[in-house]
Amino acid sequence: MSMNPQKKIKNSETRPARRRRRGRAWAALAAASALLVSLLAAFPAAAAYDLPEDVSVSAKAALVVSLGATQAEDTVLYELDADAMKSPAALVRLMVGAVAIRIIREQEIDLDKTTGTYTIECFNRIAGTGLTTANMEIGETWTVRDLLSMSMIQTAADACVTLAVTLSGSEDQFVAEMNALAQEIGCENTSFANVSGIDHINQYTSARDIYRIMRYAMDYPEYEALLSATEYTAQPVSGGKGNHSLPNTNEMSRPSSSYYYSPMAYGKTGYTDSAGRCLASVARDSGYEYLVVVLGCPEKDSEGQSGVHFRDTKALYRWAFNSFTYKTLLSKNEPIAQLPVRLAWDRDTVTLVPETNFSATVANDLDPSTILKKETLNVESVDAPVAKGEVYGKVELFINVDQKIGEVNLVASESVERSEILSIWAQVQSFLTSPWFYGGLALLAVLLVGYIILNIVHNRRRRRNRMQRLKKYK
Repeated sequence: MSMNPQKKIKNSETRPARRRRRGRAWAALAAASALLVSLLAAFPAAAAYDLPEDVSVSAKAALVVSLGATQAEDTVLYELDADAMKSPAALVRLMVGAVAIRIIREQEIDLDKTTGTYTIECFNRIAGTGLTTANMEIGETWTVRDLLSMSMIQTAADACVTLAVTLSGSEDQFVAEMNALAQEIGCENTSFANVSGIDHINQYTSARDIYRIMRYAMDYPEYEALLSATEYTAQPVSGGKGNHSLPNTNEMSRPSSSYYYSPMAYGKTGYTDSAGRCLASVARDSGYEYLVVVLGCPEKDSEGQSGVHFRDTKALYRWAFNSFTYKTLLSKNEPIAQLPVRLAWDRDTVTLVPETNFSATVANDLDPSTILKKETLNVESVDAPVAKGEVYGKVELFINVDQKIGEVNLVASESVERSEILSIWAQVQSFLTSPWFYGGLALLAVLLVGYIILNIVHNRRRRRNRMQRLKKYK
């Protein structure tokens, strides 16, 4: 059979073209998918509450969190682009402090005996950047306590670089440990490239990740002490020219400042032209504790007034302290669901109740009756015995229809004993409906049929033999 040569040539020419078209199609699909993912990632989760009309902020990103006894009990009250990647500026010190304290503890470093020297290499790391320093001079030796304190209370870039080199051998190694810790504690939009706060393409974070960093560092009591001091005085161990007195850059902590805010516990400021004015802090009052992060505030507001990041922070704190209350929303004795129980003589169900009381920070005017309780059970029914306190599901609490504020395990409110009679009868029923029982019946039927057939065959043979004997005698 002959083949059309023109058709053969045409096919051999179009096959590579088809491959290229498919490749371009897959590439376009991949690009579209990547674009879709990036667009979805750019949209932050819906804010828990909206700010009232008389409260506004100039920050490009913000977060307000009510702090509970543990991170799992924290409640996000307000967020503005909380997952957007922003330059951290000096807020990088929040992670520097956490990593430094972790290294000091792990290596059992003596803060007052271990020292670090400000070298030409350290100087070159920050030279020409315009960053604030502690005016350290090359060759000066400082204790780790002084280096850590100056790095945290003020944006002292020279002290921070020297601290990193002293603890990890190099700034790059220290930064690697910062990034490792960020991954460990669940930071999703954070990357560090230096400890000084210099803007860098690979140095970014988000308001929510800053919260995660501060929440982790709260486990170290010395962390708050470093950030809350209004002033710190240090003196080099050798090569120095006297004391260095550094004020806290967080003016909301200093009573002498016009921005002073008495509930302020501690915080850290940051600023570069790219990052804008930033502040991450914690405030306490009347048994309540809130964390506020503002990023990207302008240098001055529309009226030419500075301190925008301080005023934004104060406005958010006042709104939180005045608008929310810590309430018990679910009692551990409150019936939530009924779970069917089998094999119990006098009980058909057991009541499920919350494992513990559930409390949360909610709006002052919240009516508890409007809280939506959604229960999810692990099983449709259970066989007795049932032990009091055994977990059989959970109940989730929602406000504003779809805003989840927490969940609690559902447990049996009481014990239920098993009836042995019902248990035995259930085993009998189980056997009577099991494949083994039906298989046994089928086998018995086969044997019975076989027996009948054998009897019929045997009887026929007997009759045949009898007839043959009769014929023989006749």
